[in-house]
Amino acid sequence: MLDLTWWQVLALLGSAVIALVGGRMLGAAVHRAVYRHLLLTRSRTDDLYVVRLGGPFEAGGIVLVWQVLVGLMDLAPGALSFCRNLGHIGLLLALGFGAMRMVDTSVEHITSSSKWIADQRLSRALLPLARRIVKIALGAIIAVMVLARMGYTVGPLLVLLAIVGGCFALAAHRPVENVLAAYALLADHGIREGDTVTLEYGVTGVIEQIGLYSTRLRTAASTHVIVPNRKLADAQIERSFQRPTTRPLSVVTAPPRAANE
Repeated sequence: MLDLTWWQVLALLGSAVIALVGGRMLGAAVHRAVYRHLLLTRSRTDDLYVVRLGGPFEAGGIVLVWQVLVGLMDLAPGALSFCRNLGHIGLLLALGFGAMRMVDTSVEHITSSSKWIADQRLSRALLPLARRIVKIALGAIIAVMVLARMGYTVGPLLVLLAIVGGCFALAAHRPVENVLAAYALLADHGIREGDTVTLEYGVTGVIEQIGLYSTRLRTAASTHVIVPNRKLADAQIERSFQRPTTRPLSVVTAPPRAANE
């Protein structure tokens, strides 16, 4: 199909081995050079990102060496186009690999640098879900681009993805509202677990847990009231403040003197 002679097949196999070994060495060298250059800056954020990009740098080096070696061979136009497409697909995969690493590093950096997120159990539970959703979206985009590069018709696939995305958005409408309402409760309303609140419909209780989708209150009758976060965020909430108890001042009296003094 590619109209290759036996020596061209051997040359392609040899170039693949050379690209695999030499490209990794080239990518590692470029990665070290970039990292050493960024160490001179005051910011440590860029250092953190570059450290995680070692694999994508090596993958990009493999693709670069492969493209150079293929261009030096006397290949037929069909075989040369096939090899170029392989290189472009490898470049897309390398870029997708780097984007995945950037997402992971961004989530880890936000978790470690933001004290508000680190102290909130809700945020720590939501960040892995957000990271997974972003990585799935990136994977779908890279897969569509690879299929288009391979010559497949991606129009029906894009329509299918749009329909699936629309159905998912409709199905996740209420859960997303509850998740956003949980952040509104913590940030805007300022309530925390352990606060005593009175809702506008007469329910009074202690907030035991603010979850991703609902909030659980414990009433004075030792019952639990579970309220969706979206309804709790729109409700009128009365929050009670308890002043810290202060110890009364003690009066120190002098001991009685003896009678002979």
